[in-house]
Amino acid sequence: MQADPLSISKVFSSGGDIRYVLPPFQREYSWEKQHWDTLLKDVFAIYEQYDKEFDQEDANSKLPEHFLGSLVVINDGNRKDEIEIHKLVDGQQRLITISLLLCVLRNIVKKDNPNLVIKCNKLLVNKDYKLQDDSYYKLLPTNKYGDREAYQAIINEQEIPVSVKSSIPSAYQYIFDEVNKKIKLERTHPNTIHTVIAHCFQVVYISLDGNESPYKIFESLNAKGKDLSQADLVRNYIAMKLPFQDQEKVFDSCWSKIETLLQEKETVGKSRIGELTAFIRHYLATHSRILCAEDYIYARFRDRCEKHFTKDKDFIEEITRLSKFAEYYNCLIRPQEEKDQEIREHLQRLSKLDISTAYPFLLALYNSHDSQEISKKDFLHILKIL
Repeated sequence: MQADPLSISKVFSSGGDIRYVLPPFQREYSWEKQHWDTLLKDVFAIYEQYDKEFDQEDANSKLPEHFLGSLVVINDGNRKDEIEIHKLVDGQQRLITISLLLCVLRNIVKKDNPNLVIKCNKLLVNKDYKLQDDSYYKLLPTNKYGDREAYQAIINEQEIPVSVKSSIPSAYQYIFDEVNKKIKLERTHPNTIHTVIAHCFQVVYISLDGNESPYKIFESLNAKGKDLSQADLVRNYIAMKLPFQDQEKVFDSCWSKIETLLQEKETVGKSRIGELTAFIRHYLATHSRILCAEDYIYARFRDRCEKHFTKDKDFIEEITRLSKFAEYYNCLIRPQEEKDQEIREHLQRLSKLDISTAYPFLLALYNSHDSQEISKKDFLHILKIL
């Protein structure tokens, strides 16, 4: 592991070509107004300090610095043509928001400050590539909720598709309004804002090689941002444990199905835990016979995998199994999804009683029926007894 302090300009290769790839299991863009406000307050606080203290003609005068937290990347030697490619393990929320801030600055001054437009674009895109090529963008969000579509549209000054559910357009508009107000009403200088973002903002840039365990570092970070749910931690653990070449395949065939079926924004039973987190908790209980505390769901999931699925093949089989159990769980919380009418009627009766305590047992029961270890008649009989 190597850790170095870097400016945002250096993070984006000082205008040279670089690309940050998000593992497919990364969550959607989730920063909200409170996070945008914090970043903007930092920008304008450093702006004031720069304006008062920095003297360009004094060789001993130092730029004010502001620490934004840590970025964690994996440098696994991947290159496309001359572009360095890094997997971004932690820090996507900050880098996306800073990129939106640079877009805002660029778009505000585009009519009368072409030099600043060029400077902003150097930190956003790799100009020698075409728009259609992912390598054109130094950073791309995930496809979840239309994040990528919205981000690309903003970068390219195009209309944002109305179908996207991403919060990226809201972030851009809020930041635009606040920065535009500062520039127009308070005569804040755009060039100095750029200097603050590109050269005063600092991160600790943690670079890992392929032999290290990035999830162990990821879970211990306490950067300035939105807390991760237990399901978020599980997702990122899976992403980092899977071999790079298998990530897209496993994501498309397994995890995307899980997240489509089970929405973290919806809750289960009286616990009010998100569906995905509740599912992982009950899945673990199916195997351990212990219902772990909500705050330890990720830790117990990780411990189970570290103990029983050390080989890549076994771990992928476990994620495939998890996907199958997610289908069962979806039928438990939404009985109308069960195709068999008789089973569906029994599940609907159980659903009215809200007996989530029985879900670990019911998951095992569903699996026994699906694998033909018990007959449909026995399955129905057990449901009737419950």
